[in-house]
Amino acid sequence: MELKGAKIIDFTGKVAGAQHFDNFSDQVTKAIRSHEGTKIAVVIDSGFGFETEAPHLVSDHINLTGTNPLMGPNDTCGERFPVVNNIYITHFVPGKILPAIQQGVLGGLKQGFAPSAVEIKKLKTLGAEFFSYNLAQTMIVAAHSGWKVLGIVLPSRLPVDGALMNEVKSLVN
Repeated sequence: MELKGAKIIDFTGKVAGAQHFDNFSDQVTKAIRSHEGTKIAVVIDSGFGFETEAPHLVSDHINLTGTNPLMGPNDTCGERFPVVNNIYITHFVPGKILPAIQQGVLGGLKQGFAPSAVEIKKLKTLGAEFFSYNLAQTMIVAAHSGWKVLGIVLPSRLPVDGALMNEVKSLVN
């Protein structure tokens, strides 16, 4: 799938050339809805709970935040209840590094919730393989706007992989 013109949204604060956000907010929603390029978002978030401490592509998510960013009056950019099946870009991912990254199911958690090891184990029984605070909410807004999402979750304890981020930027620009 072609990524040229995609919107890069970075919640790690470490990706040069991306639009940075500290956490999911109305500002993220506005950034998605005002973008005039390709209807693809490359969303980069830090995460935890990985079996293997390495970057992961999101193949699906479980919204465990207890909320939905589409609550309230509907925006005319999309249907009230968007279909979120097959929103994540996981097949025919371009590049040399991206296609080799492990894929998995994200558990989207509420900002500030720090699950214990016991809670992480229980959440994994629901199907989540790793966790982050911003990507699931961002994807819901993107789906509402008719977008596809390439979700990349980076282990919060590791530095950003420069080669991976350079490849993402070269595919988008």
